[in-house]
Amino acid sequence: MKRVLMAITTLSLFAASVQAAPGYNYPASRLQAPVYQEVGPDTLLREGMTKLLRFLRTSDSPQPQQISAFLEREVAPYFDFAYMATWAAGPMNRHMNDQQRQALAQKIKEMLLGTLSKRLSSYDNQDVRFFRPRRVADNEVKVRVGILQAGGYPASLDFRFYRSDAGWKVFDVSANGNSALAFYRRHVANQSRAQGGSRSYRR
Repeated sequence: MKRVLMAITTLSLFAASVQAAPGYNYPASRLQAPVYQEVGPDTLLREGMTKLLRFLRTSDSPQPQQISAFLEREVAPYFDFAYMATWAAGPMNRHMNDQQRQALAQKIKEMLLGTLSKRLSSYDNQDVRFFRPRRVADNEVKVRVGILQAGGYPASLDFRFYRSDAGWKVFDVSANGNSALAFYRRHVANQSRAQGGSRSYRR
């Protein structure tokens, strides 16, 4: 489990919402909509990781509060926590109302960002290597990142993106083959059993 949570660590590496740059190849008089160029998941991941590493390397021993604020501002918006919650709930999702689903999504977000904040405080200037993105399905791409001189970090991280209506989103990360999303699903199932199958996730 520690390996899975460590993986989530570098989850900040991702920036996952589509960011498009307008093109102006047509004169305004033609009344055509501007052309947009979609940024791929690999580019988004590289940009997100660069931003994270710059923050860690230029900040003078950032405090936990600073790291938490950075993650909330720069990382959280790029995850699809609602999708992660639906997947983590599994069959129980059919019996949950909207309030319970939102509470579960918030719980997963808190777990993710809390683990990230703790792990990043011990960052020791590791470098990373990006591999070619691999298309898994028509609407899913996986991008692998290698952690050089990993130490206590996973040696490889696989980020899974899908194209939502709002653009590319990260919905899972695996550390050395161990899926964070699968971990959350086990966590929810264990919590449900501990509560006699009636976990509400109300805050």
